[in-house]
Amino acid sequence: MKLRAIAALVLGPALMAGVLLAPAPDGLSHAGQAALAVLSLCITWWLLTPVALPVTSLLGLALLPVTGALPAADALALFGNQAVFFVIGVFLVAAVMYRTGLSSRLTLLFLRRFTRGEDALATAVLLVSWGLCVIVVSHAVAAIMLPLVLEIIRALDLGPRSRTARRLLLSMAWGTVAGSNLTLLSSARASLALELYAGFRVDHALPPDPIGVLQFSLGSAPVSFVSVLIAAIVLRVAFPPEGLDLAPAVLTLDADVRKLGPASHREWMTLGVIGAMVAGMALAGPSVGLGTVALLGSVALFALQILQWEDAERYVNWGVALMYGGAIAVGGALHKTGATTWLVHELVPQHGVGPLVVLASLAVVTATFTEFVSNAAVIAVVLPVALPIAQQVGLSPRAVTWLAPICAGFAFVLPTSTPALAMVFGTGYLRPRHTLVGLVITVLSLLAFLGIVLGLWPLIGLQVLAPPDLRLP
Repeated sequence: MKLRAIAALVLGPALMAGVLLAPAPDGLSHAGQAALAVLSLCITWWLLTPVALPVTSLLGLALLPVTGALPAADALALFGNQAVFFVIGVFLVAAVMYRTGLSSRLTLLFLRRFTRGEDALATAVLLVSWGLCVIVVSHAVAAIMLPLVLEIIRALDLGPRSRTARRLLLSMAWGTVAGSNLTLLSSARASLALELYAGFRVDHALPPDPIGVLQFSLGSAPVSFVSVLIAAIVLRVAFPPEGLDLAPAVLTLDADVRKLGPASHREWMTLGVIGAMVAGMALAGPSVGLGTVALLGSVALFALQILQWEDAERYVNWGVALMYGGAIAVGGALHKTGATTWLVHELVPQHGVGPLVVLASLAVVTATFTEFVSNAAVIAVVLPVALPIAQQVGLSPRAVTWLAPICAGFAFVLPTSTPALAMVFGTGYLRPRHTLVGLVITVLSLLAFLGIVLGLWPLIGLQVLAPPDLRLP
């Protein structure tokens, strides 16, 4: 075993023990302290990877009841999160697209338009993934794009160490991450933020002041646009072209498609099921959950005899499901034990500072949390705490309502942060060290967000400071 792996194996438990045995800070329960201790071990091992990522996540799940963070039943219940089943459903969709040849047909159409070079191809993947999020929830875009990107990698015969393969996969993932901030249709977390904002106004007897669909996009889309531009630059610098010739890949795919002949009945049925899944995620996803829709679509694939269980066993990366489920359980424990709420109060200054300092602090805290806790959980934790703080320091509650879902969308680093990153890690081409460069995108996106808040928002009627009638004395 390498010295680095041995050091990481020792460092993780040492950090956990240090957090667990330290005197409990005021306001933090023992369960919350235990959850933070487990998280410290998981972060260390996720980043340094002395063991496989799924092993670390499962260890974190097992340590929650051992350390007293949560009872065993509660910890295991968190594992069954909607996002886990969504990831499984995506891999099943990818499996059926491979088996029917549908991915080859769609990839051929894509490649024929972007054969000028690796830069053009990767940028096209990035922008298509981002642009589709205007009308389709970002997780569903990842489900559509992943099989196509994998088919491109197969056609180009790229090995596991290929920079181009990593760039293509991250173009898809980061494109959907940036695209999740385009509109209210792009993610479920924005709708949750608006619901919490409406409830806040009712609880404080404030006059109705709803945020419309177009208005929300006016505030969030510029941030999304800047994020995708930053991602394009970072990808080009971190994963420069390898000098590949794309023409042979097009010829290979063209030969494969010719062998398939005209589109089969199974392919048309597959397209129909995938279309129904995407529509279901857009229409029913916020109410019944994306995982539920993905499972129903998967069952339809089996019921129509389009997909066989043997194919599912071969194509589904169960390790990714285990990794994501364990990570969500650890993040959920932070939420349930009140550790995240305590952290918000500790990390966001509330006295003796100006409203813009509070705004920046909330943005940084939210973006940090989203790497370890699901987007929706970040909104559910941060916004109920942030809205009263905003009112107290003179920030507009409307501005904070935009801030929370936007900054919770800056999930560019860890595979535990969003299903899109979890899925590309499941391909075997990426390790956590490859996505650490995503921290550059996060930091620059945060700076761009603050610049847009101060420079652009007032021009389109979005005020950062609260009007006098909304300020607390």
